Amino acid sequence: MSCLTRKLQQNITQYLKKRHDLLAEKSIDNVRYELVNVGICPSHVTEDQMRDILRVAQK
Repeated sequence: MSCLTRKLQQNITQYLKKRHDLLAEKSIDNVRYELVNVGICPSHVTEDQMRDILRVAQK
């Protein structure tokens, strides 16, 4: 399992809170793909890590 720093997780979460459109109707893979494409998220992030980040961002 890859390691994401706490700061990186916080940055991703903050970005997702600003971008409600990414959270609205897309799957975890689609959100991860878009985050990787804009350079916010490393490509080696796992689905479980993304699920945790999305859960926090949706609160």
